[in-house]
Amino acid sequence: MKGYLANGSYATASIAKLRHCVGHEIGEDPSVFPWTLEGIPRPDDAHTYGHEDASKEENAAYVALTLFGLHQQSIHDLPMHTDGNVSLGRAVGQLAAGNPNEAGIRRRFDQLQTDRGWPQVYRHAQGLIRLLKKPKIALNYGLLAQDFVQLESGGSSANAVRLRWGRDFIFGSMSESVDSDGDGSAGNA
Repeated sequence: MKGYLANGSYATASIAKLRHCVGHEIGEDPSVFPWTLEGIPRPDDAHTYGHEDASKEENAAYVALTLFGLHQQSIHDLPMHTDGNVSLGRAVGQLAAGNPNEAGIRRRFDQLQTDRGWPQVYRHAQGLIRLLKKPKIALNYGLLAQDFVQLESGGSSANAVRLRWGRDFIFGSMSESVDSDGDGSAGNA
């Protein structure tokens, strides 16, 4: 991140590649694999490893990192990732707080919450990330990837994410700003 914030050419090109992959399926651009597949746990079942479909973890990492590329693009003064407990719900709640378009932001967030199909969830997340970009509201992309794994799992795991995002949205909308410690004061990690 320091390289990107310092306008380093390699880091800037990396963010551009990730951003370019937003909306594309995993595997369409193998040049991003070093960032999107690194650290992904190898499935225990050797039979499933090498299957043509990406795992939930691979999909989640790919989506989260390409969304990070979209979010960070052209912002060289602040990181758009925080290590703090800032979920997508909390960041969007912060965006909605006092915003003249609060109802529209809430409607977009509700669409994310109610869609069950993975492509639709990804599309709605893209729209919300675009909205977070202008006011430079950071979120935890590692947490976002974990949330995407749970959403893709469906059932009670997906409902738990939706509930937490809903709670976080309410908390974020009641706070003027969110910090990495979660106490409501301003700042990014």
